[in-house]
Amino acid sequence: MRFDRAIKSLERMLSLKREYDILEEKENEEFEAGYIPNWILNSNYFQVMRLKKQLLKEYEGVSLKKAVPGTVVSNNFGECYLISSECHSEFHKPSQGAREAIISNLKFLHGIGEKTEADLKRRGYQTIIDLTRHPKWGKLAREFIHLLDMNHFKRVQEVMWRWIPKSHPLSFRLAGLNQDEDFAIIDIETLGLFSRPIILLGAAHPCEGKLKVNQYLVRNISEENAALKIFMEELEQYNAIISFNGRSFDIPFIEQRLNYYGLTSIIDKVHFDLLHFIRRVWRHMVPSCNLSTIEDYVLGLTRRDEVPGALVPEFYREYLETNNVGPLVAIINHNRQDVVSLAKLFSKLSEALVQ
Repeated sequence: MRFDRAIKSLERMLSLKREYDILEEKENEEFEAGYIPNWILNSNYFQVMRLKKQLLKEYEGVSLKKAVPGTVVSNNFGECYLISSECHSEFHKPSQGAREAIISNLKFLHGIGEKTEADLKRRGYQTIIDLTRHPKWGKLAREFIHLLDMNHFKRVQEVMWRWIPKSHPLSFRLAGLNQDEDFAIIDIETLGLFSRPIILLGAAHPCEGKLKVNQYLVRNISEENAALKIFMEELEQYNAIISFNGRSFDIPFIEQRLNYYGLTSIIDKVHFDLLHFIRRVWRHMVPSCNLSTIEDYVLGLTRRDEVPGALVPEFYREYLETNNVGPLVAIINHNRQDVVSLAKLFSKLSEALVQ
């Protein structure tokens, strides 16, 4: 009964007005978009509308299975559509010297500042391991080393963030303590902001020079709760998350949608939000730090026939209203490129932040 009421509420949301603005070129200068763009330039808007028209024509009468091969997966809450793919993609993390760099910063222990650290190092305490035998700092040092030894990297990350910015190179080097197979690179597509449904959840995993991508598609909004649970079950297999603005958007959004269905869950994993590091490394070299701009300037990638994030809801509504999968194909391709680009940017950051 609760799910039925939730679905009816979501259906009413679909009829609400759009959540994006159409801007003239010069207005773009006023928008950094909060890194979740809710606008589109006037010139791009008409290109995207032409794309939608082309897709509707190309995929008229074509089934989802033929357009995008996948499988139906299910659980106690229902079904969703799983699209699996892979591509060749190098994945580099800051593995060399990661632990040594972290334990060399004595300031990660509460009460040790610049002056105290300098004094301790003059007295021979070069690392936190050295401090495990110190009469005053020994207990805190042993606790910190225990967290590292037990691979409690989420807790280590929280301790580090008390004393250094989230964009600090040492924050990124923590990724080097994880194995490649520990990472899930995630991105979601939604019907807008502020408690709207999630319609696609993407997760990519590096494995032996390839990137394996699983996308959980909500074919109609009644499948959202099933897709969320299946996605969460996959996420449980991994120890670390890579995202773009995921700490502020993707993770809270997923948790909020789970709560909406009474499926409370907390995603408690070490998280490398690339937006923090991208701002640190490239913000003075690019017009903005949204993903498409970073792709263009850093990866040399300019997307063609692309639906921008701001128009994903409109494309999805078109799919629901016409039962034509063309607009859906564009959303799926957009999401897949997002996670592939994040894997490449993570590798670029490994080179830029670790000298």
